[in-house]
Amino acid sequence: MGRCICVTLWSFCFIVTCAFSQDVIYTSNGSVITGKITGLDGDKIKYAMPKNPGPAYSIDVTDVLVAFNQNGNVITFPIKDGKSEITGFLNPPSHKSHDILVKMDNSVIECENVSLGKKDVRFQKLDAKKGKEEKISREDVAVILYKDGHHEFGVNPAQATVPIRMAKTQIDQLTGVGQNIHLKEEANANKGESTRTTTTDTHDEMAFPGGPEEFESFRQKAISKVDEFGRYIATIVDPRTPADQSNSTIDLAFTLFVNADVRVEVSNVNTGSKNKYKIKDYLKRLKLKGADYQEVDVSYADIGYASEFIKGPDGNYYGVVSFVQTFKGFVDGKVVYGDITQRNITVILKLYEKVVEGQGKKMWDVFLADVGIIETRKL
Repeated sequence: MGRCICVTLWSFCFIVTCAFSQDVIYTSNGSVITGKITGLDGDKIKYAMPKNPGPAYSIDVTDVLVAFNQNGNVITFPIKDGKSEITGFLNPPSHKSHDILVKMDNSVIECENVSLGKKDVRFQKLDAKKGKEEKISREDVAVILYKDGHHEFGVNPAQATVPIRMAKTQIDQLTGVGQNIHLKEEANANKGESTRTTTTDTHDEMAFPGGPEEFESFRQKAISKVDEFGRYIATIVDPRTPADQSNSTIDLAFTLFVNADVRVEVSNVNTGSKNKYKIKDYLKRLKLKGADYQEVDVSYADIGYASEFIKGPDGNYYGVVSFVQTFKGFVDGKVVYGDITQRNITVILKLYEKVVEGQGKKMWDVFLADVGIIETRKL
């Protein structure tokens, strides 16, 4: 696919198929810049325009969402890993062996024969049986990185940026970027050359307005809120919980989430099918599910960070917490149904306005967001 759709504003059209002879920069104001990236540091991207080769151009990284080079490697801002990340982007491996699909839940799938439709994305996983095609909703796909260097978004670039950034380490491992840097450093070391460079600390906790200590307190608060969500679920699904208490617990659980549009993924271990429900609908369905049993036991374990907080283009901080949820339904004292589900939940550290003594005051707090499934199996 060597075609290129020239896009001026991605806010009007985000289906971008770009020729692999071009570097592409997506900006926060909705414009797309195609050309050749000639330099990159913590403050600016320098680039050349083939149609106007005279002047040198640059753009502040604060105005950039994400950039792709001609080989399809990607970089997001602010840069977390300093010099090594820049080196990996500017001096990438020559090719990828397979296509890479990055999902909105931050997971990464190595695949082939990818087809992006208006509503669905079809593909074949590398580890699947030969010829077996899978299908997922387009809105669940952040970006597809094709092995020939071009890319396509499933959603608009602003929505895709955070999942791309959170999946960056996995992407680099699959594309060989990290290995490429290591080999160059090893070669330079054999020549007696040093590749170590002192760079400014770019960790997101250092940039947090409240400082590292407050940032750490919010990290712990996110874990506590996930644990709290688990306790609420145990109460809601328990058939012995009085109806009024169950309803009030649903309302309490709902307040943990960033908004009413958050979705929770559920799976059927018998059919392998998955569905997503808005958080309030999910909680109400849990209450009904509990009525199928005389007793229900739900427990959470292994709660921890799958991805640390990173700063998104909207100024908020995004992380991913993973946990294992165990469900057991009892009738006459015997387990009649049980499953173990490994889940990921997005956590958001964001500013919100709180009324204090009649005046609006902006404050930081942690909220829960989309809840996904990694794997479900029967007990």
